[in-house]
Amino acid sequence: MLAIPMELVSSVFLYTGSEEKTVSYDSQKNNTHILLPVLFNCPSLKTHHGIVLKDSYSGDNAAENKIILLSTEIESEKEIPSDIFYPVPKALGALRFSSIFKGIVFDKQTGSLVLLLNPEQLIQSIKKELIT
Repeated sequence: MLAIPMELVSSVFLYTGSEEKTVSYDSQKNNTHILLPVLFNCPSLKTHHGIVLKDSYSGDNAAENKIILLSTEIESEKEIPSDIFYPVPKALGALRFSSIFKGIVFDKQTGSLVLLLNPEQLIQSIKKELIT
């Protein structure tokens, strides 16, 4: 499971488009779309929601110049206190995506691990890959 800090989320919407590329750019609104299922090597998963990240440059209500995470269906909204997340173990540091997560916790109710996404690091990593 993936958790995204709500203080970094501007809004959530139903997504009806059909992106296929991991990162795409909408030149009309200057928005960048990041397709999470493809990023995490699950291209067959259907995209249901768009998660608009807050942007200190354009203001919360602007519809342009946004980073939008395209996600599978959001199954639940649950407040998970950030202080219960543990840092990602250093042993996972060699994995390709470990740097884009802030923490990890075991959810006893669902029996699954929850990874806390670090959207700022995700964006930096994507920008670095696009430049190189």
